[in-house]
Amino acid sequence: MKFPIVALLALCCALLPLAPADAASAVESLLEDFPSGSISSADRAQLALERLPGARNEVDMQFAREKADCYDRFFVSNCLSEVRQRQREARGAVRKVEVEARAFLRRDRAAERDRAVAEREQAAAKEKRTIPWSGAARDTGPAAPAEVGNQ
Repeated sequence: MKFPIVALLALCCALLPLAPADAASAVESLLEDFPSGSISSADRAQLALERLPGARNEVDMQFAREKADCYDRFFVSNCLSEVRQRQREARGAVRKVEVEARAFLRRDRAAERDRAVAEREQAAAKEKRTIPWSGAARDTGPAAPAEVGNQ
């Protein structure tokens, strides 16, 4: 009679370490595709941002299943705290990819704005006039040749 209980307990203990591996597969897949420093184009950053909600949902669903499994165990609170810790770590890894992708897109937009400003300034220099800084100067029309040197 004790043998089946012991065998069942041993089987449960043997399968216990496999649960976090399933949850981490989505995060590992995301990190394999987008390791730190690998986002080097706007298309790649957009692709990473498109994959994030799916990875987050998969992580949340897996950890919801693990939380439900915790209620079948004797040490429920310890199991729940371990599940929450693994979920924080997995979501943190997903967040790192998100931060890197958004930072790249932000830098790309800033560089594009800088290029546009440089082009406008270059065009204004060719026309021998300055770009007005205030709305009042902009509304008065083109700058007179004497005012060009003063600004």
